[in-house]
Amino acid sequence: MAEYAKIEGEAAQVCARASTWPYLAIQTMTGPQEVWFISGFDSYAAMEHSAGPFNRNAALAAELNRLLEAKANLVAEPRAVYAHYRDDISSNSGLVPARTRFFTVTMVSVRPGHEREFEEIHHTLKSVRQRAGTTDNRAIYQVVSGMPRNTYLIFSAQSTLQNAGIALDPAEDDYSLEVDDATRSRLDDYTRTAVQTSETWVFSVSPAMSNPAGEWIVDDPEFWRSSPPLQRQPASRKPAENPSR
Repeated sequence: MAEYAKIEGEAAQVCARASTWPYLAIQTMTGPQEVWFISGFDSYAAMEHSAGPFNRNAALAAELNRLLEAKANLVAEPRAVYAHYRDDISSNSGLVPARTRFFTVTMVSVRPGHEREFEEIHHTLKSVRQRAGTTDNRAIYQVVSGMPRNTYLIFSAQSTLQNAGIALDPAEDDYSLEVDDATRSRLDDYTRTAVQTSETWVFSVSPAMSNPAGEWIVDDPEFWRSSPPLQRQPASRKPAENPSR
């Protein structure tokens, strides 16, 4: 892992120098040893446009190909996944709120034909928590390619490992204290009907393997000090802003 992280750190430095699209690297702390690289785009056209620096810069492409070869014997076959952000059932805090250090990520496989029931659970939670003004840090994505389409990914940003642990093993079920008995019974029924499998992992954010967006650095400069952009410039200088994630 140390050798792999060094190579990915070099790749992030190359991308930062070339001002490529920002990405977030997160590393599993539980489950199989994996690193996920996450980029956000407003459209497929924007995703296509993000390849421009690699197409125009032969030296950049060659350097990244060298690093790709260097890690070939360290990794299994990589997987690319496209997923749509579901704003209608997510919280309003975005994927990377200030001081994000960890994530709990839950992968839910929904029984085909029961997506409506699953989404109704999260519509209800969003509505209840907005009315109550309680904390809600869910960013929910629905897979459209790279995994079965009935797969949802629920990211919950955490500022400490303690908070991540509490999220894994709450004193009460997710919504037990937030809804009345009738609503709880309805949501329980939807869960039994809709959810086929559910698995949760804890990830830590890796500044050194990321090419962070400007607003992440501004929100938490000390944490991102080891990231490639801050290795290239004084920490006090505000980086160029990138589109929000």
